[in-house]
Amino acid sequence: MERRIIRISDKNTKSVVMNIVYSFGIKGLSMFIGLFTTPAYIRYFHNNEIMGVWFTILSVLAWILNCDMGIGNGLRNKLVGAMESSDPEDGKKYVSSAYIFSFAVAAIIIAVVVILSGIVNWNTIFNINVEILDKEILTTAVIILIISICLQLILRLITSILYALQKAFVPSLLNLITNVMMLAFTTIATAFGVNGSFINMAWAYMIAVNLPLIITTLYVFGISNPELCPSIKLYAHKYAVSTLKIGGAFLWIQLMAMVLNSTNSYLVTLFLGNAAVVDFNIYFKIFTMIGTLVTLGSTPIWSAATKAQVENNYKWLYSLFKKFSALSFLGILGEFVLIIPLQFVFDLWLGDSAIPVNYMNAFIFAVFGAVMIWSSSITCFVNGLGELKLQAIFLTIGAVIDIPLTYVLAKITNNYTSVCLANIIAFLPYLTVQTVWLIRYLKIKVKEQEEK
Repeated sequence: MERRIIRISDKNTKSVVMNIVYSFGIKGLSMFIGLFTTPAYIRYFHNNEIMGVWFTILSVLAWILNCDMGIGNGLRNKLVGAMESSDPEDGKKYVSSAYIFSFAVAAIIIAVVVILSGIVNWNTIFNINVEILDKEILTTAVIILIISICLQLILRLITSILYALQKAFVPSLLNLITNVMMLAFTTIATAFGVNGSFINMAWAYMIAVNLPLIITTLYVFGISNPELCPSIKLYAHKYAVSTLKIGGAFLWIQLMAMVLNSTNSYLVTLFLGNAAVVDFNIYFKIFTMIGTLVTLGSTPIWSAATKAQVENNYKWLYSLFKKFSALSFLGILGEFVLIIPLQFVFDLWLGDSAIPVNYMNAFIFAVFGAVMIWSSSITCFVNGLGELKLQAIFLTIGAVIDIPLTYVLAKITNNYTSVCLANIIAFLPYLTVQTVWLIRYLKIKVKEQEEK
């Protein structure tokens, strides 16, 4: 039995390491591309308020991606176990049920939004004067982007499948391709003097995000894993319910995390104006770079943790947790070291559009980045284990206090860092309690494994 555990551990470790290395390499390229993206957006729009609206819309529309009832994350966990099942069609049934359900959700959202678009004043919602951005143009762009997001509700299920297949680096590759396509569009449009169109940018986003997902879906189901290809005939109510059961918990957590993370740009717009969003996003992009790398490292750990749980291989999992925690603390240290050369980074990155560094703002963003790093580090293990109770409770508490706290801090400071400060305060109880619980849980499981 001991020899079997070692063999499995070695295999699992190699899989995790491979995914982390590939993801780092791909993300490194993506971050390099990202250095050119913000300046390209600035040249494309020519107006910080309009550019701020673009970033805000994308942030708000990301909320819709959380309206999938947690089906993607539920599928991710269920599929790992299904592939170990004696029934060869188990996995295909989970996949089929997930796609059918996601299609229904997307269709409903599109129908509702199209109807509401004739009633809702998007200029009011996004706090932009019609003289700066025409009402019809904004409405058309929003509809295009909403349809695009709803397509993602269906198409991005392929990323959940890839995670379950221990191919976590592929979704990172898809994001890189999307970023390259968006950079190419903004650069070419500006070079030919056809920049500034909000609607054209919306169409470009739709293509850049969804086309790579379509191609990947066709490849996985047609070539690499045809045994998982969805079929209407294989839809099974019990599989849908089983996926939704754990998906429901993930959905609630997603919604709470959305309030904490995905509302940042909108809250800056709401409380401080669109122009402040641009400066906020400059600091945000820099101080989330290290966190993004750590998150990439944590991504394959989610499914690896699920697999280790299925195999009752907690000794290996606890060892992985300690190693990844050490990596995370290096990332946290890096957040604060980054403050030192920050002005040089801004000047190199933004050129003539560079902003002067406010070192107090930079310190707050560094703390914010550190909090996000540790949150990602522990959450990947908890999600993989399916132990979601504490996360649901404390993220709910954090979400409840986040927006009113942001409002109060914004009034006091008149500074976009109020969003970061509110996030830090909202996350700390969760991080403290969840860390203590996870360490205790893994120690108990290791002890039980050793006693058998």
